[in-house]
Amino acid sequence: MENATDQDLCAVRSNFCNLAELFCNAICTGQITYREWYDLMTAPFNESFSIDDEDLITRLIYAVRQGRVKIIE
Repeated sequence: MENATDQDLCAVRSNFCNLAELFCNAICTGQITYREWYDLMTAPFNESFSIDDEDLITRLIYAVRQGRVKIIE
């Protein structure tokens, strides 16, 4: 039986199965939902993500900080 940590990690992985699509939509529209932003901020940065995934997350965080992407409700 999986413990709570394993279940949480599986949920995070399923949320990020379309990370490239999320990144593309956010950059093209200049918007990201609060829920998507929250998921990015609470995602564990460890071996569960590839280097490419971590790079996309970092770039999206930077875009929000620079004001190129706005967080919407």
